[in-house]
Parts: sequence; C-alpha cells; structure tokens
Amino acid sequence: MPPQEQHDLARLGKALRALREERALTVSALAAASAVSEATISALEAGRLDPDFQLLLDIAAAIGVRPSELVSRAEQLAGDADA
Repeated sequence: MPPQEQHDLARLGKALRALREERALTVSALAAASAVSEATISALEAGRLDPDFQLLLDIAAAIGVRPSELVSRAEQLAGDADA
C-alpha cells in the first residue's frame, strides 16, 4: 500500500475512534450496533483495514453521523498534521 494511503487510513481510524469515544461507545457496543465484528472495528481504528463504502455506512449509522462527517474528521486530522 502506498504511504499516502497508509496515512489516510490511519487518520480515518483516529477519526473513527474519536467519534466513538465522544459518544461514550466501547468497541463492543459499536460492533453490536453496527453488526460489524470487534476485530474489524479495532483494525479500522488502527488503520490496518481499508473499508468499503458499505462498511463506512454501517459504522457511521451506528455512531449517529453521516459518512461525510467521518471523512471530514479524518481530513481535519490531515490539516492539523500539516500545520
């Protein structure tokens, strides 16, 4: 995987973790709410998994945000890293 994609996935994972924690959800609770395994949630948060769009939809819905908010949060992290 190209380095830029690795950085993008890492930022997406950080954004997911931040949104989950802001809502006081555990990995287990998010997994149950989204019908996604805890291992998948953990891999996403660690930046080790490149999610497909349906997975992003399922997780965003369980967190209570639009997928665009998840992506925007990741992009903000990219901007913060550039500053």
